[in-house]
Amino acid sequence: MSLDLSSQKDSLYSFSNNVVRLNPYIKFQGENYKIDAGVNIVNEFGFAGRFNILPAAKAEYQIIPKYVRLFVEAKGDVNKSSLRDFYGINPFLGKNLRIKNSVDRLDVSAGLKGTLAPGLGFKADVFRNIVKDMPLMVSNFNFAAGQNRFGIIYDNGDATVTGINAELDYKLAEDFNIFGRAEFKDYKMASEAKAWNLPSLRLTAGTSITINEKLKINGTLVFRGSTTDKQNDALFTATYKTAPPAPITSQIGSFADLSGGVEYKINKQFSVFGRVNNLLNGTNQTWLYYPDYGFNIFGGASYSF
Repeated sequence: MSLDLSSQKDSLYSFSNNVVRLNPYIKFQGENYKIDAGVNIVNEFGFAGRFNILPAAKAEYQIIPKYVRLFVEAKGDVNKSSLRDFYGINPFLGKNLRIKNSVDRLDVSAGLKGTLAPGLGFKADVFRNIVKDMPLMVSNFNFAAGQNRFGIIYDNGDATVTGINAELDYKLAEDFNIFGRAEFKDYKMASEAKAWNLPSLRLTAGTSITINEKLKINGTLVFRGSTTDKQNDALFTATYKTAPPAPITSQIGSFADLSGGVEYKINKQFSVFGRVNNLLNGTNQTWLYYPDYGFNIFGGASYSF
């Protein structure tokens, strides 16, 4: 059982948004398999009340003992919306954001994971998620009034997200590791034309190398696919006294970001570090009209007690 209590406060509202979860399940385990079968009972209370009974089941089977496992999972949960989480994703949001919890009604996935060779681990799965009232971040610009912030809207109804995840992790030795991850998602929205500002493709690769017990270096390459932003229809209507005939959209291009870092441990207490971001000096843009930093370097020191 878990209890999640919080309050949301802005200039126009102040209310609580609380969730209590109970997860009864039964477990079966044999030499080559594991099964957890249960439900996720979720009760929302505070500014809104809702009671959900959602699936919570997973199973694993050893296809090749010690090497390859088949896994399947079916689960559901309530995604509690909070100002803290929203601003953590997009620091350019405006105020008085609409708060509404979304629900993962049914998330189903199946795949394989295990070891292909000594030191080489993998995981790959396909999934299909049904999400009720998915939150989306869209531009809420009114430049004449000096407003260049984003807002939150919700896809009213059940959206379907299908996709593929793939991961590789190669540990050549204790001091040398290479990893990679690919995520592809296809969105079928309930009421919105697109999954605004959500990329369909994201690739991540990197390495971590320990030169010796004092010196460590690492590097990361991230590729993010293109996204589409939509101007908030309500603001357009309020500004121009008429509803737009079609969504006013802007395309944000894909980009790659290469970065690297180094850490040197002087002694047990003192360490110094440095990092270089956007080595390609690309004109990356995660959010419309807010370009990310170009090539930049920073460093510092840390002290452990």
